[in-house]
Amino acid sequence: MKTRNVYIAILAAWMGMSSCSLDEVNPSGVTVDKMASTVAGYNKLLNSCYFDLPRYFYGRNLLLVTEGGTDIWTSDLNSNNNQNYMKYASGGAMSIDMAKDYWNGAYDAINYCNLVIERVGQVQDFSSEAQKNDMLGQAHFLRALYYFHLVEQFGPVVLTLSETTTAATEATRTPALEVYEKAILPDLRFAADNLPAVTAEQGRPSKKAAIGLLAKACLQTKEYGTNDHLEEALANAKKLIESQGSYNVQLYANFIDNFNAANNKNNKEALYETPYSQAYGSTNVFDHNTDFKKFYATPTAFGAILSAGFQLEVGRWTGGSFMPSKYLLDVFRNADGSLDPRYHLSFQTSWTANTNYKWTVDAIKQFDRSSNLTAGTPVANGELAIKISRPGEPGYAVEAATKLNQKYIWVDMKDLYGDDNRVKMKYNRVNVDPGEADNPFLKFYPSLVKFNSGSLVSPKANNYTSDASAIVMRLGEVYLIAAEAEFYLNRAGNAATYINVLRDRVKAQRVNAGDITLQFLLDERARELCGEYTRWYDLKRTGKLTKAYLSEKNPDVGQYFVDGTHGLRPIPQGQMDAISNPSGFQNSGY
Repeated sequence: MKTRNVYIAILAAWMGMSSCSLDEVNPSGVTVDKMASTVAGYNKLLNSCYFDLPRYFYGRNLLLVTEGGTDIWTSDLNSNNNQNYMKYASGGAMSIDMAKDYWNGAYDAINYCNLVIERVGQVQDFSSEAQKNDMLGQAHFLRALYYFHLVEQFGPVVLTLSETTTAATEATRTPALEVYEKAILPDLRFAADNLPAVTAEQGRPSKKAAIGLLAKACLQTKEYGTNDHLEEALANAKKLIESQGSYNVQLYANFIDNFNAANNKNNKEALYETPYSQAYGSTNVFDHNTDFKKFYATPTAFGAILSAGFQLEVGRWTGGSFMPSKYLLDVFRNADGSLDPRYHLSFQTSWTANTNYKWTVDAIKQFDRSSNLTAGTPVANGELAIKISRPGEPGYAVEAATKLNQKYIWVDMKDLYGDDNRVKMKYNRVNVDPGEADNPFLKFYPSLVKFNSGSLVSPKANNYTSDASAIVMRLGEVYLIAAEAEFYLNRAGNAATYINVLRDRVKAQRVNAGDITLQFLLDERARELCGEYTRWYDLKRTGKLTKAYLSEKNPDVGQYFVDGTHGLRPIPQGQMDAISNPSGFQNSGY
């Protein structure tokens, strides 16, 4: 990769900050050698390692490259919005710079991590060996986290484990498994051994973060054809599961507590969180955690629901980026037709009116109301305005029979998705002006509520953001890591035991060893973790990020996937222009 003088880089980064998640200052006129000689200065160098997490990754747009383009989501209204991420450019040419922020941000941070790790010997006033190892452990943890995303997004990458102090234009890519074995896994082992069990400052990793990410990273190496790290994945998962009190973590008794407002800044199930605040938190004080905006349908397409004046009310946002695929919604349906409780815990499926509304002639036609409904029919503020229903829910058959007679919009899931697993873009009107029309119900679909935990703020006019922390990883995922490792190690009964812990807490149907297949494990991860920065990596690890699989499960996306190309992101153009050996450096197909 292109490298640069680290002293200039650090000074430029500091001078360009409007705020940061951890205490930093502009050290104008201060050399890095001098900064690194004291704990106070060394801490400021360490804080630069964190800067890119809230700037580009968690709580920002990481969802686009970790959840988009998978089996469980399509774009909002199944449109071509965010098409590079959601639909692989809809068959067109992918933007070379679609993932440049993750490449550039990760390498900037990695260079800071390298600096901190290499210069630890210069610090003259550590209060204890524990303080030294804690600060060093943080740098190792963060370097591993950044490299984890780099190799999963881009494949073989430039591996640099030392501070960059001079310009170098020739770049060599290191195979992904080698990056794991030379950097990611050793860094996380060091962090797990040296970080404290409890951290005093929000946003700093502790042992649970390192152990959890180590389990996750060890499991992910399965993607590269090795079983060498499965036992280590399981052993670290079991550490957290079996000794939760020792690591200051717990599995909430109620699944929904992970996403409640009371827990959105100090989540007891979270292994690591990225904090946000109006006082500090990102490079833009007006735009912090934006994940809460990403999964909303467009309920304001019905006149009984307004957006203006309600932007800071949980559950009232409109116009997100992600629409669930039929496959995702189907994984919540049990074999007997009943629904896994996590469906209603995870999705908003009804909205009340927040204004007094009267039906119009145009709306009656648009939403195919029967003659029972006339112009002027009122929907009062607070009354039911939209309800989405599906087979398996109580009263579905009765309500379906009269759905077009209602003064609220009753959305039948069958009107949103076809038996071919595609979104229905057209609708056949049966009342006013019968015939095919654009699907008016497409704007109303189940909306993921995991990020709707409050802490919504408006730091300036017409600007709305959230100060909720972004959860990087939580203990619930660790049970799934343990289950998948046990499955690969041919112990399906043990895998079922871990799965049942998660199912028992939501009172879902229990499973046994005979139920455990690779597809079942993927389905269970969707039920538990949909929307939580994991799915693209899950498909890669299990060999399912293919055109055949995506075309079967989510054809609106899979039709555009190109095997051998879209399993990796393009190397940014700025990187290609900066190196002296660009031939063969770019990923295939770009």
